[in-house]
Amino acid sequence: MPDFLNPTASYFEILGVKTAASDLEISAQFRTLSRRFHPDRFAAATAEILDDALTSTALVNDAYRTLKDPFTRAEYLLRRERSAKLGELRDSKPPKALFATVMELQEALMEFQDGDESQRTHLEAAHVEFTEAYAALKARLSQLFIAYDSGETDVALDGMQEVAATRGYLRRVLDNLNKTLG
Repeated sequence: MPDFLNPTASYFEILGVKTAASDLEISAQFRTLSRRFHPDRFAAATAEILDDALTSTALVNDAYRTLKDPFTRAEYLLRRERSAKLGELRDSKPPKALFATVMELQEALMEFQDGDESQRTHLEAAHVEFTEAYAALKARLSQLFIAYDSGETDVALDGMQEVAATRGYLRRVLDNLNKTLG
């Protein structure tokens, strides 16, 4: 009879991984725990044990869905450590470093939508630039997770909050570009 999971444990405790765990580590732990707590293994057990197995399976699934993506992992940490609300993290103003670029982009988008095809090249270049900036955020999170695990908690959480805010903004810009460019 396995020890079932504690519903109050963190997702990191549930999967038995560090904050900076790799995709492979997270997936391996997910598969191991999914097999361990699969309800079919407890089909002949009491209703209480079956319920515990179902609860543990649900916790493993929730932990995996949250931790497999670095962005949702960071948001989870911010909610857990700083009681940050998801809307606050995703609905942000443009980062100062991108503000001028975004203002130019908005003008180009309006001109393109008004029929100025000459703006297409500029918009496509902006799409590449913003896609690269979005990918760089993922790399930054990897560094911040390592910092968190090594005890630089406040610095890491501050960085994660900045990444979460920037990500939300970049995602909106990229969605707008994708809709406009088709």
